Amino acid sequence: MKKKREEKIKALPKNMKINTRIFITSVMAILIPIAIIALSVSAYFSLSSSEIIEFPAVSQMTYGILSQLQWSQTFSEISEALTADRDDAAKLAVIENISSRVEKTGALMYIEKNGNAFYKTGGRDDIKEKAAEVLRGSGVNAYYIGENGLAVQTDVIDGGDRYAVTLVNDNYTLPAVISENNENFLNALKNGTTEIVAIVIVVFILAIVIVSLITAKTIVGPIEQITVGANEIANGNYDYEIKYKSTNELGQLAKSFNNMRLRVKESIEEQNRADQQQKEMIAGIAHDLRTPLTSIKGYVEGLRDGIADTPEKQKRYIDTIYASTRNTEKILDDLLVLSKLELGATTLDCESVSIDDFIGFLSETGEALSKEDFDYEIINRTTTSPSLYIDTDSFARVINNIVSNSVKYRRTDVKGKITFTVIEYQKTVLIEIKDNGMGVDKESLHRIFDTLYRADKARTNVKDGSGLGLSVCKQIVELHGGLIWAQSEPGNGLAILISLPKQRGN
Repeated sequence: MKKKREEKIKALPKNMKINTRIFITSVMAILIPIAIIALSVSAYFSLSSSEIIEFPAVSQMTYGILSQLQWSQTFSEISEALTADRDDAAKLAVIENISSRVEKTGALMYIEKNGNAFYKTGGRDDIKEKAAEVLRGSGVNAYYIGENGLAVQTDVIDGGDRYAVTLVNDNYTLPAVISENNENFLNALKNGTTEIVAIVIVVFILAIVIVSLITAKTIVGPIEQITVGANEIANGNYDYEIKYKSTNELGQLAKSFNNMRLRVKESIEEQNRADQQQKEMIAGIAHDLRTPLTSIKGYVEGLRDGIADTPEKQKRYIDTIYASTRNTEKILDDLLVLSKLELGATTLDCESVSIDDFIGFLSETGEALSKEDFDYEIINRTTTSPSLYIDTDSFARVINNIVSNSVKYRRTDVKGKITFTVIEYQKTVLIEIKDNGMGVDKESLHRIFDTLYRADKARTNVKDGSGLGLSVCKQIVELHGGLIWAQSEPGNGLAILISLPKQRGN
């Protein structure tokens, strides 16, 4: 069960309809570039933001808070440097390093140790006064940013030493920083326009290539398979099968081509069989007519040349000529009847015939067999005395043709016998006519109802029949809405079975 479910899941992309597939690829062609462009731009500005915007301020409140956090981090570094376990020279080296970064912003730093100057930017002595102007008496440990600048002041205690740290920048105001950062951002955006356009073009090219490859694999590929198959069929290769299997439109098209191929192949094979049968029929008719005509011609020439010079010879010649004429007439009569039946030019004059009357006809046929030194038996297995709706003359011809074949193909080592069996079913009546003659081999059994077919391949025994009798029987039975078939084993006789519908009301 799990395996079947997995196979169905794997088959889903292949079975996807073409409209759905085109829709998905179109959406992907839009979404993939947008997603890649968005990620690329985001990464670009993320990497560039630290260089472009130093203070991400959008208002005085948020800007003040974020700046205070940045300055607090700076003061933490200063505090760690001043409280570290090292001498003053080492501490000054670290302070100068920190101060170099701070002073890049235009800020000034002043540090006192125990009331004496410890470090001051550029050796300036006015740093404390500038800080006082900005702080306006805010006191120790103060942080202030406004229109007149920025100032930070705090104390750091290291054991018995007290350090007073002051930072001031009277040019560092909120409007100026925001304006400068915005300008930096716009300049960076302008400078990055070329890169962004290039990214967009490359992404769209890649998306188009990807979508084209997907389309080629899922749509163009199957179409090429179908095209190759169609060309093979057009060139007469009806054994070529299109291997593409799917439930989508292309799969249905491939299936239709395969079905068409099989139908065309069957039609051509059927036409070839019909042509072969037609050739065999023409050859058979020519042979079957030529034999009695040759006999007639020979005996007429004997009479004309005076070879039959006695009344006895003349009578024998005339009887032979008459028999050959009758054979020729029978062949032509059977051929005419068969042609009318196959062309649908024969109409049946049907009437209701009770099964008892039908069995009476079989009894009369059996009595006539006694003249041919044949035994017969009738087995009636009906229970409700059903009736058949048949053309009596046509159906009498069917029975007589079958019986005649049994007489012609009798065995010489046993006395001939025909058994008539009538069996009743719910909707049909089955009539079996079985003899104990030579029978028919399996190869010939399915063809004995073909026109002019005889198991005698050499057609040497024309007097035994033309091969039209059973063809006429088949046409008449099917015209009655019935079926006819044969069962046999060589040496064990032949059984002809006829199934006819019972007349309604039985």
